[in-house]
Amino acid sequence: MFQNKKKIGFFVLIALAIFFLSWLAYFLWHRYHYAVTDAVFVQADNLIYVSFPKVNGRLVKLYKNEGDLVKKDEILAELESIDYALKVSQLEKALAEIENQKNALGFNIAKLEKEIPLKVEQLTKTKDRLKEEERAQLYNMEKLKVRLAQVKRDKERYEKLYKDGLISAHDLEEIQTQEKELEHQISATEAQFLAIKRQQEEVEKNIALALNEKNTVLAYKSFLSSLEAKKKNIEKQKEEAEIYHSYTKLYSPVDGIIAKKFHSEGDVLGPGEPVYAIVDPNSFYVLVLLEETKLRGVKKGSPAKIKLDAYPDEKFEGVVDEVLPASAATFALVPRDISAGEFTKLAQRIYVKIKITKGNKSLLRVGLGGEVEIKRIF
Repeated sequence: MFQNKKKIGFFVLIALAIFFLSWLAYFLWHRYHYAVTDAVFVQADNLIYVSFPKVNGRLVKLYKNEGDLVKKDEILAELESIDYALKVSQLEKALAEIENQKNALGFNIAKLEKEIPLKVEQLTKTKDRLKEEERAQLYNMEKLKVRLAQVKRDKERYEKLYKDGLISAHDLEEIQTQEKELEHQISATEAQFLAIKRQQEEVEKNIALALNEKNTVLAYKSFLSSLEAKKKNIEKQKEEAEIYHSYTKLYSPVDGIIAKKFHSEGDVLGPGEPVYAIVDPNSFYVLVLLEETKLRGVKKGSPAKIKLDAYPDEKFEGVVDEVLPASAATFALVPRDISAGEFTKLAQRIYVKIKITKGNKSLLRVGLGGEVEIKRIF
């Protein structure tokens, strides 16, 4: 019985020794082929601080909290926009008023440009007709005056004949009546002539007024040009006001995760003051501080396995993207002073950047730690 126990104990020791040696051999083989470190930090190239550009105001709405996923162009927050909206509304009303003025001017210009030539043409025809009537009246007056002169001579002759008893009183009265009728006709013709002259003067005035309306058209067109310039200026102001109004809404510039919320609703913000910090998941990488003694075989393209303390059951893989050309101590706030002779041998750590190629990137957060195995390339 004792011998049997002794044999069992011996075999157990042999088994433990074989297991230990196998484990040691695997450990040495693994450390030879892999560089392992727990100086691991999740980082991101794109950590974007988003803010309201060019506008200030009271923060009335926050749509996202820390850790929320966001899509590109998704609304994140809003500022109080009453003043900006009122400015846009006022400029829209000003534009509408100018447009109404332009339409009224355009209608008047078109109407005058159509009416003026017709009016001038009509007045010119009236002027020509009056000229003809003037000539006709002058001709009639000359004829009547010639006849009157003849009748006056006949009357003088009739008066002598009447004194001599050669004609009757009736004959003398007839010639006297003809004289009076001719004088009356001449007076009426002269009155018509003067009326025609007055009509001509009125027509000339109306033609001058019609032609002067062309200056009115030019003035209208000049005013229309000034309205167009004013409209363009207000349109530019409105465009700028609309841009400022749009700035009161904050949108996400990328797909990402809210890493930090800096303000609460009701806070008063200035232009450019950060509201959120957003991480682009595609920009996550693992930054490794690898001891210089483990750099052998670690090159760009070396595959790596990543384990994060926060997600022990999740598997991540990557490749070495870059082995940075300086040690971590180079960028320390208080670098080592070796000018007096510092001979303490310390293993320096080198930054190694690992690009994540496999795994659920939405779980990643800046600053997470873990462990990395980098396969050496010989």
